[in-house]
Amino acid sequence: MWNRAFWPVGVFADIRRLYMHPNSTASSRETSSRHAKRVFSGSLWGILAKILDALAKFVTIPLLVGFYGKADYGLIALAFSLNAYLRLMDLGFNVGAVRYFSMWTAAGEWEKIGKVSRSSIVFYGAIGIANAVLFLIMSAYGEQLFNLTDTQVPLYRQIMYILSFSTVVNWLSSVAVQLLSAKDELGYVNRITVISSVLNFAVALLAIQLEWTLITYFIWYTLSTLAPIPFYVARLGVFPMSRSTLLAPRWHGSAFREILTYSLAIFVMGLFQLTANNLRPLLLGKFADGTAVLTDYRIIQTIAMLIVAFGGVFMQVLLPSAAKAYAEGNQERIERMVFEATKYISIFLGFMVFVLILNADDILLLYMGKAYAHLSLWLSLWLLTVLLSMHNTPVASLVLSTGKTRFLVYSSAIACIVSLPITVIFADTLQVGAAVVGYLVYMVLQIGFFYVYYIPRVLKLNGFRLFTRAFLPATAGGALALLVGRYIVRLLPISGGYGTVIASTVIFTVVYGLYLFAFVIKAADIRYLKQTLMGKGKGNA
Repeated sequence: MWNRAFWPVGVFADIRRLYMHPNSTASSRETSSRHAKRVFSGSLWGILAKILDALAKFVTIPLLVGFYGKADYGLIALAFSLNAYLRLMDLGFNVGAVRYFSMWTAAGEWEKIGKVSRSSIVFYGAIGIANAVLFLIMSAYGEQLFNLTDTQVPLYRQIMYILSFSTVVNWLSSVAVQLLSAKDELGYVNRITVISSVLNFAVALLAIQLEWTLITYFIWYTLSTLAPIPFYVARLGVFPMSRSTLLAPRWHGSAFREILTYSLAIFVMGLFQLTANNLRPLLLGKFADGTAVLTDYRIIQTIAMLIVAFGGVFMQVLLPSAAKAYAEGNQERIERMVFEATKYISIFLGFMVFVLILNADDILLLYMGKAYAHLSLWLSLWLLTVLLSMHNTPVASLVLSTGKTRFLVYSSAIACIVSLPITVIFADTLQVGAAVVGYLVYMVLQIGFFYVYYIPRVLKLNGFRLFTRAFLPATAGGALALLVGRYIVRLLPISGGYGTVIASTVIFTVVYGLYLFAFVIKAADIRYLKQTLMGKGKGNA
C-alpha cells in the first residue's frame, strides 16, 4: 500500500523483520541464523521479480500500444490505475497481519493464527465484494466519470465487469501471501511472482501474434495475474495445521481486532501517499483530452519504474545493516550507515537517471516512435523526481522503524492536498505533464518535511551534511556528465538512433566515472563497499 518511491518492495519487508520482535535477546540468534538464508533468498527473488516485471512492461507496452492504438490501450491503463487506487480498502491490514502472524509464528501460537486467518478471509471477502460492486456501479457511469468516446464505452464496461470478477479472488489471496511471508516463505512467493511476470509477457506476445481483441487480451492478462494463487494455497502446507483451519471463513472478532487496531494507524499514514500516487492518472482520465493521455502516462511511468526496480538492488544490500544499527541504539553507526547508503544509492541511481535523461529523445523515438517525442521533457522531470525521492529511502525506512509516524501523516496529507489540484488545474493544458508536475510538488514537500523535522529531530542526524555530501555530489556529477556528453555527441558524425544512444552512454560513463573517483569516492569508500557487499557480515550485521 506504500508509495513505491518511498517504500520499495522487499526493503520494507526486511526492516519489518528487524523490528517486529522487540523482546529478542542473544538466545534468539540461532533462530535468526536459520532464517537468514530464507530472508536473503526472498530478497534476491524479490529483486528479480521486480526487475522482470518492470522489463516485461517496458518491452510489451510499445507493442500493445502499436497494436490496439493509443486511445484504447489507455482504457487498460485506466483499469490498472483504478485497481491500484482501490487497494486502499486494505486499511493497512496487510502490514499489520504480517507483523502479528510473524510474532505468533515465532511464539508457536497456531490457534491464534488460525482464528485471525479465518477472520481475514471474511474481512477480505467483504472488501472484495464491496470492490466488485463498486466496479459494477462504475461500469454504468463511465461517460460521466471519465472522458470516453462512444466507441470506448462498451469496452470500458466489459473491462469493469472483468475487474469485478477478479477483484474478489485477488483480495482473498492476500491472506495466503501474508501467512507465507510470516513463515519466511518470501523466496517462494517471489519465485511464483517471477512466473506470473513471464506469463504476463507471454500473454502480450500471444495477443499480438493471434490478433486478439482488447477484451480477450485483458481477460487472459487477468487470468495470468490469478495464476499464482493455487501455488500460494498449496504452499500453506508448511504450517502445522490444515489449510481448512487457515482458510475456512469464520469470524473471531476479539482476535481480529488486535491486528485491525494496529493496521488502521498504518492505513492513515499511507492513505495520503497512496492517494497522491494513484489518483493522478484517474484525474487525467477525467480532466485531460480523452484516455489517450493515460497511454502517455503509462509509457513514462514504466520507464521511470525501471529506476525504482534497479535501485532496489542496491538498497536491498545496504539498508538492513542500517536498520540493525538503529535497533542497537548505536548513533554513530546509524549516522555512518545512513550516510553511506544515501551516497551509494545516489551514485547508482544518478548514473541511471542521467543516462536516461541524456538519451530521452532517442529512447522514446526508438521505443514508441516520433509521435511520442514530446514526452521527453516530462520523462526527464519524472526521472529527476524519482531520484530525489529514492535518495531518501534509508531515512524514510528508519523513520518507520521508530514508530514516530504522526508527523508523517500530517506531512503526507499536506503534500497530497497541495499537489493533487495541480493535476486538475493543468490537465487540459499540460496533459500528462500535469501529473508529473503534481508528483514533483508532492515529493518536494515530502522530502522537505523529512529534512526539516525527521532527520534532525527524530533521527538526530545532520540533514545539511547528508544532503550536501551524500546526495548532491553524485547529482552534480551526473548533471555535469550529461552536459559534456550532450555537447560531444553533437560534434560526432552520428545521425541518431542506437548509435547516438551508445555513444552518449559511453561518453557519460567515462566522464561520470572520472568525476566520482576524483571528487566523491575515495579508497576507503571502495574498501568499505567491498566489505559490505562481499563480506560475510563481519562488522555489518
